[in-house]
Amino acid sequence: MQAPTGRGKRRRQAPSPTEEDNESSGPEPASTASDIQNKRKRGQRGRNQYPEGQFTVNAISAAGEPIEPPQIVSEFRNAIGAIIRTKMVLDPTIPSWPLVPEGRKEAMWQLLSRTFILPRGTREQVKHYALKMLGETFRRWKSELNTRYVQKGRTPFADYGDITPAQWEEFVRQKTTEEAIALSQKQTELAKSNIHKVRLGPGGYQRKIDQWRREREAAIAAGQPDPYEGIDDRGWQWLEARKPKIVEGKPKFDQPETEAVTDRMLKLAELQKKGEFKPNREVDVLSTAIGSKEHGGRVRGMSSKLSIRD
Repeated sequence: MQAPTGRGKRRRQAPSPTEEDNESSGPEPASTASDIQNKRKRGQRGRNQYPEGQFTVNAISAAGEPIEPPQIVSEFRNAIGAIIRTKMVLDPTIPSWPLVPEGRKEAMWQLLSRTFILPRGTREQVKHYALKMLGETFRRWKSELNTRYVQKGRTPFADYGDITPAQWEEFVRQKTTEEAIALSQKQTELAKSNIHKVRLGPGGYQRKIDQWRREREAAIAAGQPDPYEGIDDRGWQWLEARKPKIVEGKPKFDQPETEAVTDRMLKLAELQKKGEFKPNREVDVLSTAIGSKEHGGRVRGMSSKLSIRD
């Protein structure tokens, strides 16, 4: 089977007799005009192509994300993006994901469940994760419509043919109220305040942690000092994600603020070893060193898809 342009060839996999969680529930929705992709311009985000064929998932994360085999991470995430941006484009005037009709959400899940063959007994966990990711992608897509079209005086019809003129007129009205402009400015300032930026690519921490752990163990086995000695998993993974330089056996950063967090983390690890610092679930070495509480929707140093309660 010939794969889409720009992607490697992929062999279609038939469901095994034990993969009964993935029974087809009807024909796949037909492609629309919005499936036709414009040629990517320099610096622009590429449009998602929904993956062809079926893919067997061998393992999922604690959050419900398909993670094995390794390439399944990017395939699943690409499918999520394609559903929202090209396959089943929603009315952008819908204020938020909870207000999207349940029938549309279920149709999106059915498409995913026909494409990805899941391990037995994981269907509900993956569905919960998928719907959460679809919601996040819907929110980001609406933000992109605002920044790339509304704020630049452009219309999206050439890129998103499923959006009607009436929908777009209402969306522009929503995004140009005083309240909407003030909220957008607030969010922009909040994004600028994140001084410890990190880019992990598809899969985030979940995709990188095993690799980092193997590299760390190999370095220790080779006789090199452990730069993260005494620091718990969340702490050293948060540091490793920001690509430190190892100088005299210690992690070092060019960003002064991140270097300061590192120093505090190492000192707290020493105090913890002496019994003078006693962390708990929400106030541990990392959150104390950063100086802010854990975000309710993610676990720093572990996954943006896990909460501190998981």
